[in-house]
Amino acid sequence: MRVILLGSGSYSGTPKALCNCENCTRARKFPQYRRTRFSMYIPKIKALIDPSPDLYYHLRHLNEKVENVFITHPHFDHIAGLPELQVFKEVIFYSHEKTLHVAKLLQETFLGEREWRYTPLDFNRWYGFGNFRVKHFPVVHQPGEVAGGFILEIGEKKIAITGDTGPEILKDERVLQDIQGADLLVSEMTHKHSIPKTHLGVEDAIKLAQMVGANKTLFVHISHSNYTHEELEEKVREAGIVGRDFMHLKI
Repeated sequence: MRVILLGSGSYSGTPKALCNCENCTRARKFPQYRRTRFSMYIPKIKALIDPSPDLYYHLRHLNEKVENVFITHPHFDHIAGLPELQVFKEVIFYSHEKTLHVAKLLQETFLGEREWRYTPLDFNRWYGFGNFRVKHFPVVHQPGEVAGGFILEIGEKKIAITGDTGPEILKDERVLQDIQGADLLVSEMTHKHSIPKTHLGVEDAIKLAQMVGANKTLFVHISHSNYTHEELEEKVREAGIVGRDFMHLKI
């Protein structure tokens, strides 16, 4: 089964406007260092994870049908691209009801009436939908009322996606147990160092990967203020893979 990482970056993308840090300077010169905002696609179930503000660019290159959309939380870099899904007549959205409220508002404000469905997911409960099962688990990520990750079971494969999370996830025994031994762990690794209740740093993201023991770990949501790509690859060499835009993974 394939997974396609569409965007590997965090809220500002890389390069960030008006920023002349090392990562932004390199990204302006060399396309391979550019990062659009996080989003990923699972062809097997035609599923998009987080419609980022860069979704038009992602869809233009992906050129695949989207039927299911999972939204981790309602921050702009994870939901603001939702109106770009207007090219699809029927879409089903899955998330916490408070996140879906924002999603529905975006649809109504920019697109009007659509034949789209919104399926609320309570935290810490399994749901079955045809050819996949999903569990939405809560994480600590401020600001905002709700944020969460997803566990997707597709056939015999298990994919765990943290979404944006603070280092508190390392002490959440319930979540750690649920995502243990996943075929693929998609972990955020926003900054060099963790910010409590906000984002994981490199050391804590590696620690999470080690605790989960997934067959593969993909580090995403990487900020322009993080280490360079080569430095990150060196630091996480034993723990996982540093994401790049449009990276294809086989699990």
